[in-house]
Amino acid sequence: MSASPPVRVGDDLRVEIVDLAFGGRGVARSSGFVVFVKGALPGERARVRVRRVHPGFAEAECLAILQPSPDRVAPPCRHFGECGGCDLQHLSHRAQAEAKRLQIEALLKRVADLGSPAVRAAVPVGDPTQYRFRMDFDWGTGADGRPVLGLHRAGRAAAILPIQVCHLMPDAANRIRELFGRGVAEKGLTAWDARRRKGLMRRLSIQMARVTGETLITLETGRGDPPALGDLARAVARAFPRVVGIVRREFDRNDRLVADSILHGRDHLFEEVGGDRFKVPAGAFFQPNATAWSALREVVAEELEPSENDTILELYCGVGFFTLPLARRCRRIVALDSSREAAAAARDNAARSGIANARLVCGDAGEGLPGLLKEERFDAVLLDPPRTGLPRPVARALSRADARRLVYVACDPGTLARDLKVLTREGPWRLRSVSPLDLFPLTHHVECVARLDREGT
Repeated sequence: MSASPPVRVGDDLRVEIVDLAFGGRGVARSSGFVVFVKGALPGERARVRVRRVHPGFAEAECLAILQPSPDRVAPPCRHFGECGGCDLQHLSHRAQAEAKRLQIEALLKRVADLGSPAVRAAVPVGDPTQYRFRMDFDWGTGADGRPVLGLHRAGRAAAILPIQVCHLMPDAANRIRELFGRGVAEKGLTAWDARRRKGLMRRLSIQMARVTGETLITLETGRGDPPALGDLARAVARAFPRVVGIVRREFDRNDRLVADSILHGRDHLFEEVGGDRFKVPAGAFFQPNATAWSALREVVAEELEPSENDTILELYCGVGFFTLPLARRCRRIVALDSSREAAAAARDNAARSGIANARLVCGDAGEGLPGLLKEERFDAVLLDPPRTGLPRPVARALSRADARRLVYVACDPGTLARDLKVLTREGPWRLRSVSPLDLFPLTHHVECVARLDREGT
């Protein structure tokens, strides 16, 4: 029979924080038992109270910092601690980057079974605030029964915290969010209730181009056609002339997308990166840190090492963010994405840039990859999957690919580690390096660019 945990709910402890867990919580130990402490940093002594006890660890709240870390800073946001995002605001930018490097290294050792992974120093890239290209704000119902627009509360993901200022977007985005939030409440529109499966307003997404200055707004709603919604869209467009489009996406009670419509302007914006002009549709993915686009493309190109004789395979290409610069440096590139609107935009973007050596395919990676690998031989492979990582069939197919180089761009070190385990165990791939880029300052998230080489090449 296993021993009972040495701590109980309600215990008041004094602990030393020895590490920072992925997700931003401090790690302490009481009689050898792991205690996760929200808000505490490595190197600190803290007074904490145990709130939950699990078989292998406990969770505690921080009551007081008895000895602060030299890396502790004043959080810039008034919502810190209440909002579920930006959980590392109290840590200096230099220390954030180093903590993320250590977390990546630990995940690669524990999950991918890599003994000594070559994780380079994490590089802070871009601006520390106002860097997001896109932000999503959700509607909920306040205590007074009126709709509120904001972000999810820390520890209570189903609850929405009204936001006064979000430091991740430029000021204009905050003013757009404020106008929508106030307008919905004044016009009597209802917020979506996920538990009761009823209501209208679900999500407000704001995309802001930095070079062209264009702004695109997407409203996710339930079914229905209230005139007040169109009136509100027109009011926002009048107040913000740089809004080039307001798109509505309607979902049914089972969360299925059933209709798209344009309330104002068009359903896409244009942005420029390194001389390339990109059409970005409302529903297509685009790299989130608008202040680090060029740096990210440079790192990926350096790791992939394209040459004029190479044929490159790119999976999850989106609108062609990496495709366009790589096409200029190789003989041929085949790029695939499952989104119809993203693949169509990628074709438009390639044509606009005069690129003729890119084959852009719309299709599911799991279904299309085996055929592509049989059709021709690729010298290098580039992957930029969503946060969920590679589906198992894709990882297994890539483990048998005969390319010489593979570069994996990941926004989640956990799924990267899981997929690297498949690639290195089931195929002839060897991890050469991981380059962490701190593209998500103030949060625990981090971008990784992993380079793998085929053994024997």
